[in-house]
Amino acid sequence: MMRSRSSVRRPAPNEALSLRRNMVWNSAGSFVNYFCQWLITVIVVRLSSSYDAAGVYTYVMAVYALFAPVANYRTYVYQVSDLHGENTLGEYFSFRCLTSGMALAITMLYALVSCDPSMLLSIFLFTLYKLVLLVSDVFHACEQKHERMDYIGISYGLQGILSLTVFSVVFGLTKDMNMTFAAMMLTGLVFGLVYDLPKGRLFEEFVPRLSWKKAWDLLKTCAPAVLGSVAGAGAVSIPRQYLSFALGEAALGAYGTMAAPVAVIQTGASYIYNPLITYFIRSFEAGDHVGFKRLMAKVVVALVALGLVCAVGVQVLGDPFFTAVYGESARSHLYLLQPLVLSAILVAFQAFMNDLVMALRSIATTFWSNVISVSIAMVAMVPAVTSFGPNGVTITLIAATVGSLLYMTFGLRAVLRSMPDVDPVKGTDHGSVG
Repeated sequence: MMRSRSSVRRPAPNEALSLRRNMVWNSAGSFVNYFCQWLITVIVVRLSSSYDAAGVYTYVMAVYALFAPVANYRTYVYQVSDLHGENTLGEYFSFRCLTSGMALAITMLYALVSCDPSMLLSIFLFTLYKLVLLVSDVFHACEQKHERMDYIGISYGLQGILSLTVFSVVFGLTKDMNMTFAAMMLTGLVFGLVYDLPKGRLFEEFVPRLSWKKAWDLLKTCAPAVLGSVAGAGAVSIPRQYLSFALGEAALGAYGTMAAPVAVIQTGASYIYNPLITYFIRSFEAGDHVGFKRLMAKVVVALVALGLVCAVGVQVLGDPFFTAVYGESARSHLYLLQPLVLSAILVAFQAFMNDLVMALRSIATTFWSNVISVSIAMVAMVPAVTSFGPNGVTITLIAATVGSLLYMTFGLRAVLRSMPDVDPVKGTDHGSVG
């Protein structure tokens, strides 16, 4: 006999959920958020007479992305894998505010010396908008550590819907990108105070404070990973900036427009592996070799399957989809799609490996892998763009990512040699998603 709806027990507000439910909630909310962010790129094109506005939007995103790792400071993964209470929620929050201020200052200094003056206010306001959302991620990390990713999924979904709504209304009425970014920033700030903060406080006491000693310890500990992340972001952003310099904003706008939906692979990949990071750490600390390998196998199979599905989907639906969404002008850029799919799946593997070795505290591996990545990109981008045009950006990224992945594979093997051994009968297998 079927149970009535009222007989289905709901978890308490701070009660852990199963891995399966966490993954479903996180995936659903993250997908809604990504879809809304992608729709913004569609609206930019549809409400403009050319790709110039899309080029501006892509450009400010690229500049922000270059120094976003300074704001994040790789502490999301660090916080999620902090199973023994090294720092409090308030300390992580205060530290994120500190690093966000650092990121804003560095971003604007970079913009002053490398960007057109007309772009400075747009870069400043867009960076503020992204930093507000990034500070809220501290509460998401707390919720993930306590295995309540339904709150994260709801937050991501609502963030995406609110950003899309505000962008559509303000940009549609004013055609002013600066006013639009300012409105999005204020909306994100209010949402964080109304939703994210109360949910995070369900699990841990929240007192914003941070001693200089703890701040300095975190700055020192994570600095190599952060510098590596800046280098890794440069491997993606600098070739795009060079494309704008070499071929103009319209070329970058067209490239960014085609790349935006393909990036669903990277977003989908994060749905797969991000909820598993805590389980990887628990398997490692328990010496559960079997559970760790099962989790690795599941991630690899899922990412490969995701890449194949997207490659087939782009081949079959790319033409009708892009022309329907962006208009007939998109047809001349369809040749960019398949290389973008390959680069996206490789970047997804790179992001997973980077987060995993960071969670296992192999910070040197994250640093050098990203240094390798940006070094390859800097060498390859000029001849690649010269020879292949916009596709040269993708070819550069593929080469940079492969080099990084090879290094991280050897680094992970070295870390796993230190994994403790346990009785296989008593060991805990965290590979189940039930």
